[in-house]
Order: sequence, then C-alpha cells, then structure tokens
Amino acid sequence: MLVKNRMTRNVVTVSPSDTLYHVLTTLEDNKFDGIPIVDNGKVVGVVDEKIIMREFCACCAQQNNEAGIDTDMPIPFSSTKVKIEPDKRRIAHFLHRRTVSELILAEQKVVTIHADEPIEEASYVMFMNEVDLLPVVDDAGHLIGVLSKGDILRVFDEVFGHGPEGGDRIMIAVPDVVGMLADITSHMKRNGINIESILAYHSRFYATTMVVMKVERGKGQKAKAILERNGCKLIGH
Repeated sequence: MLVKNRMTRNVVTVSPSDTLYHVLTTLEDNKFDGIPIVDNGKVVGVVDEKIIMREFCACCAQQNNEAGIDTDMPIPFSSTKVKIEPDKRRIAHFLHRRTVSELILAEQKVVTIHADEPIEEASYVMFMNEVDLLPVVDDAGHLIGVLSKGDILRVFDEVFGHGPEGGDRIMIAVPDVVGMLADITSHMKRNGINIESILAYHSRFYATTMVVMKVERGKGQKAKAILERNGCKLIGH
C-alpha cells in the first residue's frame, strides 16, 4: 500500500498572509489535524492548533514580562479542576492581528513525503518527527495531497482486521526460520479455516517471529487447537 492510495487529494491550504483566526476557524469547521501552508505553489510548513496555542502562550509571556508581571508561577493548564476565565479580547486581538507568516521559521525543516512511498514509511516519518499531518509533494515540491495520522490508524485497523465484523484473533510465537509462516497457512487451508488477516513481525528480544492472525468468526478455538498440535506457541491463551 502506497501513500497515494490513502492520501486526501483535494487539499485545503492556507497562505502566509492568512490570519491565525482564519486558520483556527478552518481547522474547527473541517475537523482537520492540521493545514499545509503553501506559498507560490510550494509547501513551506504546516500549522495546527498546538502551534497556535504555543505562540499565543509565548506572546502572553512576553507581554507579561514587558509589563513587569511575575511569570514564574506556573499555570495549571493540565488541570480540569481549575476554571480559568479566558481573556476573550486578548485572544481575539492575537488571532486577528497575527498571521501565518509569523509562525514560519526560516531554519524550520518542512517534513513532507512523496506519493509513491509505502504507507509504513509515512508512519515512520510521522513518528520520528512528531507530526500529525504529512503534506504529499511531487518532485518539484508542489502539494498534491495530505496524509493524516487518522489515515495511518485506519490502515492499521484494516491490517489487523479489527471491527464488529472481524474474526477471531490468534497470536502465535514461532521460531524465526524459513517456512514457518507457510506452515501456519497450510494448516489452516487443510482444515478448511479461512484466514481473514495475518501479520508477522520479529520479536525484539528472542529469535522468534510473532504472528497475529484473524480467522473467520467462530473458528478460533479450532484453529488454536490445530496450531498447538503442530508445535506453535499461543500467546495469551
């Protein structure tokens, strides 16, 4: 599966001259994880609610410092018990006066990906760069789509065959030798059990391969018994 199979092609973007108010209303109206910033046809960054909030907090801290207000006392943002009445005028002034261009740093690396990259590469890039949205660009750097963290999670869900219609889940540890996966599928075929999904990965700590398999609903116990008879070690059984 490639990025181009999962990306959104009709992309909503913002420009450096747009206000942060425009960005926030666009994020809210469309329930986006983030929005690409495009200037002269090329991606120059991504903006989301977290970036705007950090900028607002930094702006408030600077204004307090200039006004001689003590800013050493921490504010309990993470507490749900403390109710802080927001200064709506201050927030509105900030959002309407500040533009996207003020969030773009010249030295900031723009994290993007190409449409022909595998979906697992996109997941790795997101994880390593701690981003929730990946602009998809062509060889000239022009935006052709976006891939969100939600898109990755939907692929993950499909690979594992989860959901109300999903089959019975079996997790197996097998020796990391050639042919073990083929043996497992052969056992299922000989006994008339349909495999709905199967995923194999190497254990970090042992010379084993972990196999997560979904078989048709109602056939899980039979499949487990067959696997155990053939020397497979069931996990969580």
